[in-house]
Amino acid sequence: MKEENGGKRKLSKRKDPEAAVTFYSEVGYPKESVNEYIMTLMNSNFEDWRKTNKDAPLESFPFNLKKMSVSGALFDMVKLNDVSKNIISLMPAKKVYDYTAQWAKQYDEEFYTLLTKDEEYSVNILNIDRETPKPRKDIACWSEIKDYISYFFNEIYQKNYELPENITPDMAKEIIEAYLSQYCADDDKQQWFDRIKALCEPLGYTPNVKEYKKNPDAYKGHVGDVSTVIRIAVTGRRNTPDLYSIMQLLGDGEVKARLNDAIAHF
Repeated sequence: MKEENGGKRKLSKRKDPEAAVTFYSEVGYPKESVNEYIMTLMNSNFEDWRKTNKDAPLESFPFNLKKMSVSGALFDMVKLNDVSKNIISLMPAKKVYDYTAQWAKQYDEEFYTLLTKDEEYSVNILNIDRETPKPRKDIACWSEIKDYISYFFNEIYQKNYELPENITPDMAKEIIEAYLSQYCADDDKQQWFDRIKALCEPLGYTPNVKEYKKNPDAYKGHVGDVSTVIRIAVTGRRNTPDLYSIMQLLGDGEVKARLNDAIAHF
């Protein structure tokens, strides 16, 4: 069944692309995600079982016909995406790379060429904030990855300098110029963040977010605003995985070029 206009109707082969098996291949859902989601529809106790058997294969689930719904099961694409994001987040980077390359070879030749040009580089991109106790859950299917990592490839990177409402172009330019004068590609992560915090007070920001919340009128913003401006300059995004790791992979020359481009823009 499918929800529509406050009610439910049967999935239609004519109107609903998700009614066709080929849809999941074309969009790029891993088979593991589709199978896992179908099990949530098949037995009402599956999700509780999964919580206590996180690494167990589906075949070990004690499927029971009596646990099947007596009414039509509701197919929920939002739930499928949530399940898939969780499953992909737990995959090692090399597996994500292999699956994505396999999908792109069939459905996106341009992306396949970029992705496979330097396998080590691409795997390292996909490994940012992965294989950690709390991996990011941003990707639901392979077709989303091209946009998700596009700023790593100049061939498809699109500059975007849209700023938060509390940051003016002049403020952004001042931040980027100050950061560029201090930027060092050899910094470790702590040194990198310390440099960003050190920029704050001379520019009128506080390195302490709690202090800003206590007394917002005393500052232009906080360290999060400063790092957001740098993130936008380097990636064209306000929200990305770990910025330090991104900059390390882009390399000294590319980072400086993008910072200079942002200064010229503002």
